[in-house]
Amino acid sequence: MTQPYIQEPNRIQEEALPLPIGERLLRNQCITPQQLQEALQRQAGESDPKEHLIGKTLIEMGHISHPALLECLFHQLTRERVAYQLNPSAPAIIRFDNVAKTLDGRQVLDGLNLEIPAHKITAIIGISGGGKSVTLKHMVGLMRPDRGDVWVGDQPISRLSGQKLNAVRRRFSLLFQEGALFDSLNVTDNVAFPLRETTALTEVEIRHRVETALQEVNLAGMGHKFPDELSGGMKKRAALARALVTQPEIILLDEPTAGLDPIIENAIHYLICDTYMRTRYTIVCISHAVPAIFDWCHHVVVLHRGRVLASGPSLDIRNSTDPTIKQFISGDLDGPIQVI
Repeated sequence: MTQPYIQEPNRIQEEALPLPIGERLLRNQCITPQQLQEALQRQAGESDPKEHLIGKTLIEMGHISHPALLECLFHQLTRERVAYQLNPSAPAIIRFDNVAKTLDGRQVLDGLNLEIPAHKITAIIGISGGGKSVTLKHMVGLMRPDRGDVWVGDQPISRLSGQKLNAVRRRFSLLFQEGALFDSLNVTDNVAFPLRETTALTEVEIRHRVETALQEVNLAGMGHKFPDELSGGMKKRAALARALVTQPEIILLDEPTAGLDPIIENAIHYLICDTYMRTRYTIVCISHAVPAIFDWCHHVVVLHRGRVLASGPSLDIRNSTDPTIKQFISGDLDGPIQVI
């Protein structure tokens, strides 16, 4: 692979603009203009070129390896993170206004004020029991606040019910911490499940969407397998394919790397990066993969004791001088967070 170039500061904002994957690879000198042209010509001869993945075509033609493709996209994400730090302006797609929630007599969310930027990758971090999963459930209306409001765009999801609530929920997909695959269904039927339940697509259309989703997560040809035949990393990828197949606006990831070894954890992070670069969906990720997660997101929210302790570009949060944040990132026992 040609070594990706480090661009001049005055080009950072330009490079952060949405571009097709092929154009991104070309600008980052991962492929040549001739290689991109050859891949596009090959796609033009296919029956449904819009559904074909340019990265997959380039790999099949031997112009780039799969690891090199992912590495190049990671370099592009890094540049976008720098651009976001210089100009962290993005409209909020999800907003919490003074949200409070008590569970079993414990105040889990305590006047939470939070904004999730649209079309960015946001990581929500914090100590266990700090309200991260509860926050995620409020975003899709699985929980309602005792006080305050949760907004998705201009819709107050915390006040909606019935068809109006379901309409907002269709803008989301959720990847559960353990994947939550159905043991009695094979991978194809697991991924097809939300399409069969919530759409009027024909079986031919569903099969096509499922096959494309499995290709996107590098599980092509694995649709016949059942969950108990998959490794932990493959289960995560199958669950991500199910989240992608509905083509949502917002993807919520609850601990996508929990319980995985460092190599598979890294592979899942690359896969999330690849997904973002292709789709530009808003991605919200709860993660304990600190400090690695700072390299894979634009924006970080630190939750502590039911409130936002800090929120901003990942580079700023990583370099925070706040003693609580520093202790959490370093994992030191000595500091304001007392666990033993």
